[in-house]
Amino acid sequence: MYADPRHIRDNPIKVRLNDDEYAAIEALARLNKRQPAVFARELLMQGISLLEQRSETAHVA
Repeated sequence: MYADPRHIRDNPIKVRLNDDEYAAIEALARLNKRQPAVFARELLMQGISLLEQRSETAHVA
């Protein structure tokens, strides 16, 4: 199925959201034509990327 088994996403992380947070994720996912879990994962990965960029910038300065 996968050429590289490292690409299999089989490690869950649970995040608890309140009603407002969950509604925001659902609404934004719907607007972006994504499933809420996929959209949340994309947000998480973008956040990690931003943190890495900030860390690299801090080390240069």
